[in-house]
Amino acid sequence: VEEHKNIQANHNFLLNQYKETGVYPINHNYLFEQFSDYKEIFEQIENLITNCDYTLGKSVDEFERKICELTGSRFAVGVGSGTDALFLSLIAAGIQKGDEVITTPYTFYATIGAIVTAGAKPVFVDIRDDYNINTDLIEKAITDRTKAILPVH
Repeated sequence: VEEHKNIQANHNFLLNQYKETGVYPINHNYLFEQFSDYKEIFEQIENLITNCDYTLGKSVDEFERKICELTGSRFAVGVGSGTDALFLSLIAAGIQKGDEVITTPYTFYATIGAIVTAGAKPVFVDIRDDYNINTDLIEKAITDRTKAILPVH
């Protein structure tokens, strides 16, 4: 990892490559390009684990407070996984048994698991060539039981 210490984050890398080639470069691993301050990040992770501060601890409280400041929200909840976050967002939106949630079938199983765990039925809308949900097809999938759309990117 040391050899990558001078690499700065380039969040436009994939977009720029698409503009140059016309191809979405989805089968590559550019993770090292996202981290220029990896030593500081690793130190913070080590402290978090050493202090067992990752569940209901001081660090979580601070994270939630900073998210509220950043977003202007009154509340923020740190959760243990993306699956938990999806489920919690559905519950917060009032999703319950018998409701329908529109999503894409081209997703990690956690998306569908969160919908089903909330008691709702997933309704699938196909994807576009860029692998994202086809927004042109969403309206046709809406019924009187549709309560949410859970897009995945």
